[in-house]
Amino acid sequence: MGHSVPPLEGDPIGAHRSSIAARALSFPPDLGAPASAYAGGRGSTLNYSYPLYCSCLRNGDRVALVGRAEEVTYAELERRIAGLGAGLRSLGLAGKAVAALTANEPEAVELYMALARAGAVAVPLNTRLAAPELRFALQDSEAVAIVADPANLTVAREVAAELGLLLLPFGADEGDGPSLHSLRATDPGPPPGADDGDERAAATIIYTSGTTGLPKGVVRSHRANAWNAVNSALGAPRSPDDVEVFNLPVFGIGFLHFLMPALLGGATVVLDQAFEPARAWELLERHRATRTFLAPTMISAMLAVDGHEERDLSTLEIVYTAYAFPERLRRTALHRFGPVFVYMYGLTEAQLTCARREDFITAPSSVGRSMGVSEVTVLGADGGPRGDGEVGEIAFAGPSLMSAYHGRPEDTTAALDGRWLRTGDLGRIDAAGDLHYVGRSKEMIKTGGFSVDPAEVENAILEREEVVETAVVGVEDEHWGEEVVAFVVIADGASFDADELRAECRERIAAFKLPKRVFFVDDLPKNPTGKVERGALRERAGKEAS
Repeated sequence: MGHSVPPLEGDPIGAHRSSIAARALSFPPDLGAPASAYAGGRGSTLNYSYPLYCSCLRNGDRVALVGRAEEVTYAELERRIAGLGAGLRSLGLAGKAVAALTANEPEAVELYMALARAGAVAVPLNTRLAAPELRFALQDSEAVAIVADPANLTVAREVAAELGLLLLPFGADEGDGPSLHSLRATDPGPPPGADDGDERAAATIIYTSGTTGLPKGVVRSHRANAWNAVNSALGAPRSPDDVEVFNLPVFGIGFLHFLMPALLGGATVVLDQAFEPARAWELLERHRATRTFLAPTMISAMLAVDGHEERDLSTLEIVYTAYAFPERLRRTALHRFGPVFVYMYGLTEAQLTCARREDFITAPSSVGRSMGVSEVTVLGADGGPRGDGEVGEIAFAGPSLMSAYHGRPEDTTAALDGRWLRTGDLGRIDAAGDLHYVGRSKEMIKTGGFSVDPAEVENAILEREEVVETAVVGVEDEHWGEEVVAFVVIADGASFDADELRAECRERIAAFKLPKRVFFVDDLPKNPTGKVERGALRERAGKEAS
């Protein structure tokens, strides 16, 4: 756990950069068993790009990826990955952290799989990060190189010069040194097998959204990534007949939760650059999509687009969704899209759960059961499982768990409790074995000795037709402990005040749950997956009170 991996001989990057520490490379951390206990023969050396390689062999001339300017078949995708992987390896990047600033394009999928093939550690970076946030992630991950597409090349060039990183642009005409396009021409050597690489080695370090405090680097091994993709493919099977619109960012866990499972099934993945409500309708209709992911905030924005009723979504079979789903929006979404919604729950650190389509109507709080080779339970404060219907902390077990939080042993120990990963989220499991998400434990508001679920208050506020969206948070208060604070976005032309809104809510919820302060805002801050950044709202409310 304490040693570092020495640089390879002839490393062109230079010995002045240290390798990723072994505490971030090893899997599993501190489970009381030597590495040999997990070996099990050749399968112990799985590289997580291997499942996609197998899919490319099966699906050959079928279209794998649709970008803005090109379509890429499975056979071509594998050719690119093989060449680029060999090229990256020739630069001495095996075992090193390589950051990436890329939009949703076929080259991004090629890059992450090629980094895996090369034995490098991919550090996908949010393309919306401010300069200080970008520097933090690069330094925290100990990255030695940064890859950038044309849209992000300027900022990448600046930070590479500042931190002494190797810069790898996408195109050969974008720099003086090697580029992804030139490295792609490298002789790939023999095809990969299930015995390439160390399955316990770090494959990715994915930084959490950082809605509260500094972001944590979630270290995921090749084993965890491979099982994540396979489990998702088992729990929500795709076929070559599927067309999936992918509008989540490639730098997030959606890459493993949705994009990779679709490719494992032989589906065609349409890469949307970034979610835009009018374009979402157009892509779903034009490509005759069968599947997509839409967060509730995305659905709400789509339903506000003029003329959406004219869009033909007759081929759409499944809309995956997650996060709090207000009741009024749920009814409206069902009316427009039909019974196609599949509720899911998961996080960067662990695998998903998946409900059935009918659950969205008959049991709307259900997020289903664990997918594939994974387990989910609800734990009490004593670490033991809770009984049927009892609320506790949601925890996962199985081979798809993260290895560690990079450089944060205390946080790692707190999260990895024996074989369980504690999520910090609250839930309950009903008598049928289905998980019901209750809320984030840190989001539960303690006010005047009572516990208030923000979702309950939000649903009461959303009953007013003019309310477009809302978020409720708890803010520290000397008298109440925490006070309930609401941020509300209202439709253009609507006009009412906080007292009027509270009076209406009082007909639906108890007085102690009513928001003591209401902020009417133009929009709510969200991360790239459409999740409201409650930390930013709490910070704003705290500043307004001081």
